[in-house]
Amino acid sequence: MNLSLVRPRDEDFWDRYRTTSKAFLPIEAGQRLWSTRWGNTSALRLSGGDVSHEEFLTRLRNSLDPTRYGITITPIREQSLSASRGATDFGEYFLYFSFFLVVSALLLAGLFFRLGVEQRARELGLLEAVGFTRLRAARPFFLEGLVLAAAGSALGLAAGLGYAALILHGLNTWWSGAVGTNNLRLAVEPTPLAAALAFGLLMGAAVTALTLRRLLRETPRSLLLGGWELPAAARRSRARLYAIVFFLLSLALAAAGARAAIPAVAAFFGSGFCLLIAALTFLRARLTPGASSSIASPRASLWTLAFRNLSIRPGRTLLVASLIASATFLVISVESFRREGASSTARSSGTGGYGLIAESVRPLYYNLNDTAGRESLNLIDLNDANFASFRLKPGDDASCLNLYEPRNPRILGAPSDFLSQGRFAFAASLALTPEDKANPWRLLERQALDAAIIPAAADANSLQYVLHKKVGDILEVPGTRGEPVRLQIVAALADSLFQGELLISEANFRRAFPDVQGYRVFLIDTPAARAAATSATLEDALSDSGFDAQGAGEKLAAFHRVENTYLATFQALGALGLLLGTLGLATVLMRNILERRREFALLAAVGFSPARLRSLVWRESLLMLAAGQFTGILAAALAIAPVAAERGFTGSLVSMSAMMAAIFLTGALACRLAAAYVARLPLTEALRAE
Repeated sequence: MNLSLVRPRDEDFWDRYRTTSKAFLPIEAGQRLWSTRWGNTSALRLSGGDVSHEEFLTRLRNSLDPTRYGITITPIREQSLSASRGATDFGEYFLYFSFFLVVSALLLAGLFFRLGVEQRARELGLLEAVGFTRLRAARPFFLEGLVLAAAGSALGLAAGLGYAALILHGLNTWWSGAVGTNNLRLAVEPTPLAAALAFGLLMGAAVTALTLRRLLRETPRSLLLGGWELPAAARRSRARLYAIVFFLLSLALAAAGARAAIPAVAAFFGSGFCLLIAALTFLRARLTPGASSSIASPRASLWTLAFRNLSIRPGRTLLVASLIASATFLVISVESFRREGASSTARSSGTGGYGLIAESVRPLYYNLNDTAGRESLNLIDLNDANFASFRLKPGDDASCLNLYEPRNPRILGAPSDFLSQGRFAFAASLALTPEDKANPWRLLERQALDAAIIPAAADANSLQYVLHKKVGDILEVPGTRGEPVRLQIVAALADSLFQGELLISEANFRRAFPDVQGYRVFLIDTPAARAAATSATLEDALSDSGFDAQGAGEKLAAFHRVENTYLATFQALGALGLLLGTLGLATVLMRNILERRREFALLAAVGFSPARLRSLVWRESLLMLAAGQFTGILAAALAIAPVAAERGFTGSLVSMSAMMAAIFLTGALACRLAAAYVARLPLTEALRAE
């Protein structure tokens, strides 16, 4: 306001008469001079009539519709609390990834308990022989298992809280740029802790009971002799049947996920777990004495002997292979979802071939591809740049950069010339004709069966993980005046720049949001060598409009960094699984060596040198390690194949190979240490005892 235009006489009039009118004009003149887009009348004077003032006010309030005048009532507190729960439940994903870790821990717990029971099988047989019932004789063993489970659950609870605190510390420090905040805090509630403690006790009791159940099937005589294995033929027959059943179940889960009958993540992990079980049960079938004897080879006699030794106690071999396979499967699965930055030159890439993406605070009303428009904005030096200008209805960011659940997503109005170019790749669409399948953008300009529904496109990642919708679903968003606008998702982009917005055609945008004027989002097609200069020129010339440009590849890489950050936290679970696998491998190796002291003494007596004994143990260990790693790689490859076929393989083969090499070298080190322990055994005393 220019206060210099206020004269002293105006001040005197205000002091004396306040808001009293200075002049009266005909209403037509006033409407011509001061009308706005909101109307040409600002006040009404009513006189006469039979309606009282109070009754008139009541009728007026009842007849007014606030939404017609752009007035909306928003429950801010309720919406904020609801949005704070987040768009994606990462606890669900931690549960999926940690499932393999939990199974590995249970297998390892079962191994330790079984090893302890095997040492005391004669004790249990003696109790039965002197008159104790089987349940009475097994009760002390079960109580011992419960005590160990309680202690382990308490330690695990403390370790879990420490792990959660470490992850949050990483998100607040090392990975803060990916999550966009450093204000994350650990929230500890008693109910989940009690549930975790109860789950640990329950699983410990189950492992103990299953082991004792297997033991109680044996006769006292068999227990006194220390032997309690099922017949090999029965085990082999069962293993083959289980392998077929779990393989078919994995195919069924994969098919259900492809048809969206179950969540895609659940289908992936369910299918992968069943494939892992199928591969391990097939390995169990190959570890029977009959199967191992058919692999004899005179040229590899030491390897054959090593394989036959593994079939003596196939349960232990299978358990070690399971631990290694689970860790391998988890590492490969996580790595396969990792993404890197896309090329900015390919029109079908996530950048659409554009070099820059920009957004302005104030809308621009000129055509940036027109000479007159560029001259009006002082952009005459940008003849080598081509612009795709989008209208923008502001709202919530619907990408992974937003930790809160979006209730009012941003909406872009895409111009017709952009839609006709067919840039970007699509993961899915409702296209039926060959023309629409070749360019699903055309669907945005199609008229829906219901005229009130507007076709829209969204990024597949945002659609699935943030908006929790799929192609064909209806999404309601508020209009500029509060009225609901119905959008139908007709296409899903594959890993694109548009992870934060929904896209509709410009014509539909102007119809649905008539109050939003001008253009605020721009995709700029410019040579890579000129991208930096173009960005600087635009930001300098359009600084008054708050114009901000950045590399298209940089923005896409920012989305990938967030995804890769979460994957890194999940991959830490694979490292824990690898630790359990190495511990199980070392435990089984050392136990096998201690139990086979007399066997090694006999082999030494018949001519085996210490080096060959170490080589035999080394080969047995490597076979267990290789079997587990190969099984995990095979199951992971089959599980990620449908996903890779649909969206393309985005992981790094070099990184996967390095991780597999690290897993193998870690296990090989444990094998080498176990093999070296053979030379320190008192073989002479063991042979005398024999």
